[in-house]
Amino acid sequence: MRYVDYKFSITNEGLKLDDKADPDFSHQVQLSKTPLEVGDTFTLELDADNCMFFKKSGPIQTELKFYEER
Repeated sequence: MRYVDYKFSITNEGLKLDDKADPDFSHQVQLSKTPLEVGDTFTLELDADNCMFFKKSGPIQTELKFYEER
């Protein structure tokens, strides 16, 4: 998934997506449309192309469950 035209800042505290929900929430990355959750932790690494990569720590979701068991 690639996000284009989103603003972010990098400080000593971390990386923050700066886009506001203006005029509506479609102008922000929707957490519900990612495999991430509030509370996830990451380790900053560099990939083979020397690009920053925030690698998720702990268990990683490898399957999407589209159908709930009843």
